[in-house]
Amino acid sequence: MSKFNLDSLINEMPVSKGSFYSHFKNRNEFLVALAHYWDRRDTDAAIGAFNSLPDDMSPQDKLWELMRAIYDMNFNRDELLIRSLTQEFPEVAEVVKSVDKKRLFNVRQLFAEMGFKGDELEMRTFAFVSLTSQEGNLLLEQSPENYERQLKLRHKFFVRP
Repeated sequence: MSKFNLDSLINEMPVSKGSFYSHFKNRNEFLVALAHYWDRRDTDAAIGAFNSLPDDMSPQDKLWELMRAIYDMNFNRDELLIRSLTQEFPEVAEVVKSVDKKRLFNVRQLFAEMGFKGDELEMRTFAFVSLTSQEGNLLLEQSPENYERQLKLRHKFFVRP
C-alpha cells in the first residue's frame, strides 16, 4: 500500500478530480511530471545561471556565484520530498538519478577548472553536491548574517588546495 495518497492531495488542490485526471493518467505520471518540474526549476535554473556567468570569471568566483544562487533562490527546498518519493516510485528514482548525474557533471567540471584531479576532484564534487542539495533539510534556524558567514567559510573550504 502506497504512503502517497493522491486523493488527499487532489482535495487540497484548487482543481477537481476530473480536471486533475484530464492532465495525468495516474499517480505515477503525476509524480514523474513533478520530478521533471523540480529538475527544471532547481537544477536547470541553477545550471543556466551558472552558464550565463562571464567566461573570463575565475572558477573560484563561479563557485561562489553558484553557492549564492543555490541559497538565494532556495533551490534545495523540495529536495527531501522528491528524494523520499524515490523509495516507492522507480520512475521518480530514474529522474532523480538523471538530476544527480547532471549536477555532478557540472560541478566536477568547475572543480577540474580549479586544477583538482582524481580522488580530490571526486571528493570535492560529491561533497559539494551533497551539501548544497541537503543543507535545506537540516532544521536549523540561522540568521542571514550567520548563514552568509558560514557560506563564505564553505567557499574557502572548497577552493583551497
